[in-house]
Amino acid sequence: MKKALYLFIVYLMPVISALIPLEHFQDLWIWLYLPFAVAYGTYIWFQPDSRMMILVSFTPIVFLCLVLVVFPFLAAMDAGAIEGLKFLAVVALFAVPASVVIGSVFVLLAFAIYALFRRYDLLPGNS
Repeated sequence: MKKALYLFIVYLMPVISALIPLEHFQDLWIWLYLPFAVAYGTYIWFQPDSRMMILVSFTPIVFLCLVLVVFPFLAAMDAGAIEGLKFLAVVALFAVPASVVIGSVFVLLAFAIYALFRRYDLLPGNS
């Protein structure tokens, strides 16, 4: 259960940060992030403890791939395949640079929370 608490805190960080008035498109992607966080967090919870931090580190990359597929796909459903490909370029232009900065910050925060959990013996011994 301690692992589930850690994953809940880590994957809730972007949702909490949406309340902070910063301009990095959180209102746009927060509704895509919530189901992703639940699904990916559940997947990590069922994985061995030794792989947990590796999978947490890959979270921004996996979410970026999801964003680069879902938003252009939705545009293609409305306007056609060519417009979907054009929208892919626009999404990639904004999402890739933003994901490097935002993803790095959240991964560093996840490692800091992990260090706190390990320090106070809140995680299983082999994680």
